[in-house]
Amino acid sequence: MKYLNKIVFSIAIAGMFLLSGNLNAQFLGGMRVKNDESGPKGQFMVYGSLDYSKLTTPSGSSSTVSSAPIGLGYFFNNNDAAGINYAYMQNSVDHGVVYKQNEAGIWYSPSVMLGKYFVLIGQIDAHYVWGQQLSSAMSSMENFNGYRLRAYPLIGILLGGGWALKFKFAELSMLQTKTKQEGWTKNFVAGISGSTFGVGISKNFDFRKKIKNDN
Repeated sequence: MKYLNKIVFSIAIAGMFLLSGNLNAQFLGGMRVKNDESGPKGQFMVYGSLDYSKLTTPSGSSSTVSSAPIGLGYFFNNNDAAGINYAYMQNSVDHGVVYKQNEAGIWYSPSVMLGKYFVLIGQIDAHYVWGQQLSSAMSSMENFNGYRLRAYPLIGILLGGGWALKFKFAELSMLQTKTKQEGWTKNFVAGISGSTFGVGISKNFDFRKKIKNDN
């Protein structure tokens, strides 16, 4: 029951986070696109990013491979989309894997236009998490699982042809994982920092049949 209460509380906080972002967008001149106006309603969207980093020192090397959530979504109106996504991260030290994490789940994203080419976007993710980590006690990889709840704002730049660049600049999240040996581990993130900044790209697809205009 206590974990359910934490989930409900986190979702409520995330909802307030996105609502605050939308209210602030109104002060910035942001506007919702009406359903009878031209927009992405009825389109599918694919988005994500891939990252690789490596650090080499005289004593050894370490590297990280990760994908920000790679997702598929559907615009059920001109301002709101929902869908599924997946993320992966792997850390290696001296060419040996010490940590790898998968997460998959659902997301919801409202947005408001800031002029013709810019859009303020909010997103909520609810993910199941699983993976393996190196245990210092056992000197071997042990399995873990848990969940992540996350909310964050993005600024989108519309490039034309359904393409857009997305810049994430803050985050509010809670990650909880457990192993058989160590129990639950909790990780909270809130605010703006280098670790909460990210860049991704998205592409919209319209599979609806075009109506020919004979005029």
